[in-house]
Amino acid sequence: MTITWLGRPRNESSWSALVVAHACATWFLVGMIWFVQYVHYPLFANVGDAEYVEFQAEHVSRIGLVLALPWITEGVTTLGLLGLAQRGRELVVVLAGAAAAAGVLLISGLESAPAHGALADGFDPDIHAGLLEWNLARALLWTLKGAIAAVLLWWAVNDRREPLTGEVLSQQRASLGADRARAEADARPASG
Repeated sequence: MTITWLGRPRNESSWSALVVAHACATWFLVGMIWFVQYVHYPLFANVGDAEYVEFQAEHVSRIGLVLALPWITEGVTTLGLLGLAQRGRELVVVLAGAAAAAGVLLISGLESAPAHGALADGFDPDIHAGLLEWNLARALLWTLKGAIAAVLLWWAVNDRREPLTGEVLSQQRASLGADRARAEADARPASG
């Protein structure tokens, strides 16, 4: 089914595929950020001083490899959702998701990246504590994005179904009755 929005057609199958890709990328990132918040970042304090600089460099190098594709996918699909969202509830929810994504990016660029840069010189408990606090804010924003992605996914799956109005039910019954009559006719022995 194709819907026109702002003079442009929107293919509902393409919309659904975009929503699925967005939800998968977002929920991967939600899981990742909570793992980092409650498992990985707290362990920074347990790395010895002699190994910490190398550990921090390895963390930055490896985490980038893990996050690059899902984060790029989430960003590109967010832009796609903004471009294709319909007016009303869909647009409001997509805009809320984009605002949460902007919050994640701002915290990442203004707080998290500089903290990792400072920790590259050696462990500092105050910088580490700030990293944990700001990362919690990112985790909460990403969780909000995950909830928004779930709502969009629910709508994409359920809004494509034709509502079961009385007229639709009557048509379905008539179709079933015709199918049954054909099957009975086919089962009767041929007279001759």
